[in-house]
Amino acid sequence: MQKLAADKIIQKQMENPTKRVNKGEVLRDVGYSESVSKRPTTVTESAGFLTYMSDSGITERNLAGMLAEDLQAKVGERLGEMKLAAQLMGIDGAADNSTNVQVNVMFDKMRAMIDGEVINDEE
Repeated sequence: MQKLAADKIIQKQMENPTKRVNKGEVLRDVGYSESVSKRPTTVTESAGFLTYMSDSGITERNLAGMLAEDLQAKVGERLGEMKLAAQLMGIDGAADNSTNVQVNVMFDKMRAMIDGEVINDEE
């Protein structure tokens, strides 16, 4: 069922890249119990799920690299990509246009991940 859940999450994210996927809803849709769907990380952080995502080429490092390349190559409006980047980096509120500092920090973290640097968030 983990593979099915991963495939459905990927499909839903591709259908609407700037909207966060409700993982609990996806888990219910593919057959997980209500109790599991209320704690989706029990599935999405499991070894099997993460292995399948990695085997599919979906890793934080790959996503950060692709997103950084897209952001650097694209001129003009990039709010959709910045929202997605903020979600990937776990920065809440970065989609708000007034949070330039958070966006800059997020972009610095993405660059550090791509360059293989260790990130210390306790600074």
